[in-house]
Amino acid sequence: MPDEKLIVIYDTFCGWCYGASPVFDALIETDAEVEVLHRHLFQGASAPKMSEGKGAQILQTIPHVQALTGQVFSEAFKSKIALSETEILESGLSAQAAALIHDQGPQKEFALRRRLENLHFGEGMSSSNRQAIVDALIAEGVPADQAERVGTPELAAEAAKISAQAQAWMSAVGSRGVPTVLRVTDDDVTQVGHQSFYGRAKAVPSNPKELETV
Repeated sequence: MPDEKLIVIYDTFCGWCYGASPVFDALIETDAEVEVLHRHLFQGASAPKMSEGKGAQILQTIPHVQALTGQVFSEAFKSKIALSETEILESGLSAQAAALIHDQGPQKEFALRRRLENLHFGEGMSSSNRQAIVDALIAEGVPADQAERVGTPELAAEAAKISAQAQAWMSAVGSRGVPTVLRVTDDDVTQVGHQSFYGRAKAVPSNPKELETV
């Protein structure tokens, strides 16, 4: 049994999480036990309408994220999402999708994350496109009857529990946003400085003890 684990807290439709995604994928390939938690950051008052300032903010941030991480935000994302008059950034459906396969482990959950990132940041899929998210689950091998649970109160409750866990871990280290990466041992919780690996995910050490904390 490992004497420590890493916790990766993310939101599928968070631009900075998309930027950090190569680092996420490298972390789950380390020798550490890794737990991934979908935060469901964008909901309620924190689910902004793009045309009311969020889209402009995203467009201003994209060059910085791209330069720092090497991740590309497509023209389809910019035109269909950031510049949309109707798009509302709400990550509830992706949180539910993550909750549906959470017990299958981080590899499976992050395979879904990558698929949804490609759809959203690559093809301009709306965060509220339930059918596309259901189809993504099915493409990842989830039975159709289970994938169709997306949008149900029961699955929303499961997603809320995971988000609450993520929020509790973030509060423990004073983190206010995602992505957040934590190292947890029997008697300590610290935040990992994953940002130092932006644009060079191959440099992530296989031994988690070599990861610097902040």
